[in-house]
Amino acid sequence: MTVLSRNVLLGLFLLSFMYSAVAGHHQDEHMEHSEMTHEQNSSSCADDDSCEMAHGIVVSLNKDKKKIVLDHGEIKNINMSPMTMPFSVESMSLMQDLVKGDHVLFYVENVDGELIIKEMVKSKK
Repeated sequence: MTVLSRNVLLGLFLLSFMYSAVAGHHQDEHMEHSEMTHEQNSSSCADDDSCEMAHGIVVSLNKDKKKIVLDHGEIKNINMSPMTMPFSVESMSLMQDLVKGDHVLFYVENVDGELIIKEMVKSKK
């Protein structure tokens, strides 16, 4: 679980706890809410409306090393301006059908200082 996910879950838990104290809800009810929230956050980015994917164009691929170079637009979740740069890819399956020049939508996370693409799909221009 990423630091961001843990922080979001902790924040949701604390908000739930504060609400239950004010509203007089029982411990079991806000624990169930916390567990439900965790299940919703663990779904893929493609299924999550709050997860904004960035647009990029494939410049080069190194499938053996699970690396891809993208000419990308703004990446809001990591506050990155448009540029061309390499990324690591979490799973080889994300690169399987890609070729140079393909347009993609992708979601990247900073994991211990390394930018790793967690979700990626071909897109229309």
